Amino acid sequence: MRALRARLLLLLALGATECARTGTAVKRPARSTSGVSAAPTRVARDPLQAARNALDASRYADAAAAFGAALEGNQRAEARLGLAEVALITGRYDEVSTYTKGAGSAPGVRERGAILEAEALQRQGKLDEAEAVLRRVAPRAKDKKASREVCRAELLLGEILLERGQNAEGEAVLMPIIEDYNNKRISEKDGLGLAIVGRAAHLLQSPQDANDAFNEAEQAGAADVQTLLWRAELFLDKFDPENPQDPARQVTSEAVEKAPNHPEANVWMAQVYLADSLDFDRAERLARQALAVNPKLSSAYFVLAGIALRDMEIELAEQRIQEGLKYNPRDLALLSLRAAVRYLADDPTGFESAKKRVLSLSPHYSRMYDTIGEYAEWEHRYEDIIDMMREALRVDPDDARARAQLGLNLIRSGKEADGLSALRDAFRADPSNVRVLNTLNLYEKDVAQSYETVQHPHFNIRYHKEERQILERYVPQMLGRAWGKMLKYYRFVPQNPVGIELYAERRQFSVRTSGLRETAIQGVCFGKTLAAMSLKQESFNLGMTLWHELSHVFHIQLSKNRVPRWFTEGLAEYETLAERREWKREQDPDLFEALRSQRLPQVAHMSQAFTRAEELSDVATAYYASSQIVTMMVERYGRPKMVKMLELWGKGKRTDPVVLEALGVASSELDAQFRQYLEGVLKRYTQQFMPLRRTGPLEAAEQRARANPNDARAQTIYALALRRARPENQGRRAAVRRALDRALKLDPKLPDARFLVARVQLEEKQPAKAQATLEKMVADGIDGYDVEMSLAEAKSVQKQAFRAALETAHRFDPTQVEALRALAELAKREGRGDDELAALRELSLLDEHNAETYERLLALLVEREKYDEALQVGEAAIYADMRGLESHMLYAQALHKKGQRVKALYELESASLCPGKPEQLAEVQVRLAELYLAAGQRAKAKQYADRARELNPTHPRAGQLP
Repeated sequence: MRALRARLLLLLALGATECARTGTAVKRPARSTSGVSAAPTRVARDPLQAARNALDASRYADAAAAFGAALEGNQRAEARLGLAEVALITGRYDEVSTYTKGAGSAPGVRERGAILEAEALQRQGKLDEAEAVLRRVAPRAKDKKASREVCRAELLLGEILLERGQNAEGEAVLMPIIEDYNNKRISEKDGLGLAIVGRAAHLLQSPQDANDAFNEAEQAGAADVQTLLWRAELFLDKFDPENPQDPARQVTSEAVEKAPNHPEANVWMAQVYLADSLDFDRAERLARQALAVNPKLSSAYFVLAGIALRDMEIELAEQRIQEGLKYNPRDLALLSLRAAVRYLADDPTGFESAKKRVLSLSPHYSRMYDTIGEYAEWEHRYEDIIDMMREALRVDPDDARARAQLGLNLIRSGKEADGLSALRDAFRADPSNVRVLNTLNLYEKDVAQSYETVQHPHFNIRYHKEERQILERYVPQMLGRAWGKMLKYYRFVPQNPVGIELYAERRQFSVRTSGLRETAIQGVCFGKTLAAMSLKQESFNLGMTLWHELSHVFHIQLSKNRVPRWFTEGLAEYETLAERREWKREQDPDLFEALRSQRLPQVAHMSQAFTRAEELSDVATAYYASSQIVTMMVERYGRPKMVKMLELWGKGKRTDPVVLEALGVASSELDAQFRQYLEGVLKRYTQQFMPLRRTGPLEAAEQRARANPNDARAQTIYALALRRARPENQGRRAAVRRALDRALKLDPKLPDARFLVARVQLEEKQPAKAQATLEKMVADGIDGYDVEMSLAEAKSVQKQAFRAALETAHRFDPTQVEALRALAELAKREGRGDDELAALRELSLLDEHNAETYERLLALLVEREKYDEALQVGEAAIYADMRGLESHMLYAQALHKKGQRVKALYELESASLCPGKPEQLAEVQVRLAELYLAAGQRAKAKQYADRARELNPTHPRAGQLP
């Protein structure tokens, strides 16, 4: 058993080097099977045991009744304490003392009663009264061993003192608990005693010690809900999203499993969903479930208010904060959130007043700034976060979290040297912060060794050393063109040079943008800097991505970091499609489904389409919906009005008045206009069968199906939800079939059920059955893109029928790429060059991220000597295939044939910098030599010819060159 060294963990960092850090976040070992499962059912031998069983299972009404029945027995004190505990958990705080006062003064009973009474007072913000109650039983006499009950009272007393900002006094009360452990006065078998030690170490800001103590408590059998909730708070405080075991979710889930109605367990579960997946809907449901049990639980109001603030529903957030403060007027978390609300409401007077209120209650409560900073980051206000974290460090110089946020945001603002210095300090103070660890390793190892930054007009661009030569030929020129156009459009000059960082590896880019090793995005803008993936390991349209992100620099700075997410994303998407017609998303089916299922928020609240996304595809739909809103506004009101809206947001105005002043219509009218606009854009989908795409959570779909056994649609939705759930297994597939059977018995003609049957048949390798199902649907007038694509899949071995189904699918929806890709591939296999070319022409306007599409189209155009068209395609291809040797060569050939020798040489030189096989690179050198020879530059031609012969001594044309 190792000794705990509370508040001394910073010593662990002193042995770590800056370039090879090995610190890790708090980890939790895998639990034994017995630890994960719910507590076994206990047979109640008396009313008191029955009451305790009901309380442990969170059946509070049953527990209260059973404790009440035990009041007349010889365990009256235990019954009264049980009733007090029920009252505490369910928010009947005023009743707690009425039960504890009559419990008696037997050893342990008096202390337990004081703890319950003090906790009830603490939850109402009555800290002085709570302290007075605890002082009657704690702290212990000096150098005396304390009972477990006294230790628990000391723990609560220490927590209250720390909450009030009396740090030295709080530590003095808590340290004897640590000393009990170090002096082995707490047995290795005392699970609850060890759990108290873990909680004390956490309060003393020693997370690793806390984790170790909790692990020992668990090994000793402590698996009660309170211990699990203490662990949940520790893991959320030291949240490590990269831990595959997700310990915060694990321990919280176990607590909820043991006590599904426990209000605090449900609130912590809500916090887990917010922390690791931003699942606002589920978090809100859990918070409301907690309030149904304890209507006075301030932490539940904190969750609800935070969700409202994420949605920028300022008034609603304030209302929910006020509701929580009714029950605990000095709740520091809620009061900190109020400061965040006043900050985002652009109310400087209210903001300063709210901060002063928090610090008057707890002078060292720097966590307030962390709360405000979380919401400031959501709204792109990185410079303000820097100022906030500096304030936090003045309040508490030991706040490692604030120092970490200071460092990360200095880097985002382009102040890398200052940011790295702050991060090193943060790491020394807290080696467990995974974001700090990852970011330091990125800069001190990867960036220092593999990247270089080059100054260009208006930009400082960071390239991977292996990619610099090729990227530098295109990226600065393209960004310069974008800069010039945006200066004209926005009539505004952002602070520059803008930092442009291009990362060759997904892990490096992810760490740069979030501090974590995984992210699904291609680029991100921080207002003064932006980062993006390069093309070394991934295929996507780099030009489109950089144009999009650079436009955010103008939006964020012009609006003084106040532009709503829906508008900046929509306007950035509009900028790309206005620049090149192929730089446009094609997600009409998803938008139609969102509109049909009433998941599309009103225009003024469109940012909720991002925050309330159930899955990653919803975010892509939100981008597309936002782009369509802006497209409609530009068409109807003109582009200058978009600039006016940014300027108005920059003056601190809210969305409704911005829309009214800039466009002359109310937000409700703008929303009506958008819905009408979509009717025209999406009209084709009302004239074909569009299968059900979304179901919501599986649990909700199952509940609806059980509640509505005679509703065929509810059964179908459940079947689809089951089918989409993971992991898939034989039992689940059987359940899908049973649900579909029920649906079709209720309504044999239900299109969604029939279509889903066909999809199941295809998955089960029964193409003939699927074809029969689908053809019967078509005969019944149920047809559309998805039906025809499924028919094509069923008829894949029937050449003519396969092709006919694909062509019909394409006619139903010309904007979708799957049918076109299949038609192009089929035409290529069958040698139908004209048909392949026609399909690729359409595909190149829809599939802008696919380098192979451009390369193949260029090859066909050059082969057919359609050089004018090849020039247009070649220019588009460069942005998606900048490292593509063949694309550069084909583009160069078209340029040469059109007499543009200088540009042709440029493209061939680019091709020579791309990865390729020796024989491919030799061909590039030969073509360069031939062009220079034709231009009369014999020495230059020989130089390239020699390189070609080195790469491929047998090249047939190389030997004919000088």
